[in-house]
Amino acid sequence: MGIRLALDGRKLTDFGIGTYLRFLLRGLDARPDIELTVLTRSGHEERVAALAPGARVIIASARGYGVSEHLQVPAALWRERLDLVHFPHYVAPRLVPLPVVVTVHDLIQLFYPPRQRPQLARLYLRLMMGAALRRARRVITVSRASRRDLINLFAADPERLVVVANGVDPGLAERPAKEELEALKAHYGLRSPLVLVVANDKPHKNLDVVLRAYNLAVRRHRIPGQLVFLGGADAEGRLGVRARRLGLGDRVRLLGRVPRAHLHALYHVAAVQLQVSLYEGFGLPVLEAMGAGLPVITSNLGAMRELGEGAARLVNPLEVDEVAAALERVLVDDPLRQRMIEAGRKRAESMSWQRTVEETVAVYRLALGEV
Repeated sequence: MGIRLALDGRKLTDFGIGTYLRFLLRGLDARPDIELTVLTRSGHEERVAALAPGARVIIASARGYGVSEHLQVPAALWRERLDLVHFPHYVAPRLVPLPVVVTVHDLIQLFYPPRQRPQLARLYLRLMMGAALRRARRVITVSRASRRDLINLFAADPERLVVVANGVDPGLAERPAKEELEALKAHYGLRSPLVLVVANDKPHKNLDVVLRAYNLAVRRHRIPGQLVFLGGADAEGRLGVRARRLGLGDRVRLLGRVPRAHLHALYHVAAVQLQVSLYEGFGLPVLEAMGAGLPVITSNLGAMRELGEGAARLVNPLEVDEVAAALERVLVDDPLRQRMIEAGRKRAESMSWQRTVEETVAVYRLALGEV
C-alpha cells in the first residue's frame, strides 16, 4: 500500500540535518510506494526538484523556532491529501491535522547550550521536544546514545523510539586523481601529513583539547605536517589566537567552510581524522572519513564509541596526553593504520543511505499501524 507522505524540507541547507534530508529526498522519491510532498522555503524549489523530481512541492517560509511556523506549516498542509508528515527535527507544530513522525538527532543544545542563547530559548526547546515526543506516532533517533538520552531526560516511551542510523555517501570511497589532490594542497597551502578535524568551534566539539594534544605531539615527538580545521572556525577567531599563542604558527590551518568536493578530497589527502567531541548525536564526519579510507581517532563516549568501536582508535576526550599518544601512534604505525582503514571501510559499507531510507519507510508503516 502506498503512503502519501509530506517531508518537512525547510532545513535542507543546514549542515547536519541538510545532509540527512538530501539523502532522504533522493531515496524516498525513488520509491514506488511513497507519494512524496516536500515542504520547503521560498527560493529552494529548484534544490528540492533536483533531488526529488517526482515530488510535489509546497511553500512555507516561516522561520524555524518561532511562533509563525506553528501557524504557517499547518496552513500549508491543511488541504493536502496526506497520510503522514515527517519532521526531521524536534519541532512538530501542534495544529498539523495528521499523524506525525519526528527525527531527533541529538540533545546537544540541552547538554551544551550556546553561550548567547537566552534562557527563554532553552525553555522553548524543552517544551517543543517534550511535545514532539508525546505527539509523534514514532520517534526516529540516529543512535542508541540519543535514544537513551531521550528516555533519561524526557521519560520518552521506549516503544515509540526507533533507532535508524545515518548512512554514508558511497562516492566518498572514490579517490580523486593525484593531480587534483596535489592542486588542492597547493590551493590551501597544506603540508603532509595532515591531521584533519571537521567541526564547528562549539564547546562540545572539544577543540581546545585537540589543539593541546597536537601541540604536545609536536613538542614531544616533533611530528611533521599540519593540523587542519574545517568548519565554523577561522584563523582570526578564538582558536586561531590560541594556536598562535602555543607557537604553532602555520602548523595549524583553519580553512573554515569549504565546498563539499573539497571536503571529499581532503578526506583522501589527510593522514588521520581526529574527532574527540564530548557529545554527538551520531558523528557523521567519523563515518564519512571511514568511507573515504581515512583512519579515525575518536572519543570513547556515547554515539562516537557506538560508531567507532572495532574500527576507530577510541580515546578519553578529556585526557590530552592520551589523545596525543594515539595521534603519534596512528601516524607512525603503518600496520595499525592499515587495520584501521580496512575496519573503517567495512563499517562504512554496512551503513548505506539506502538502508536508512528502507528503515525509515518501515517506521512510517509502524506509525500508520500497517505492521
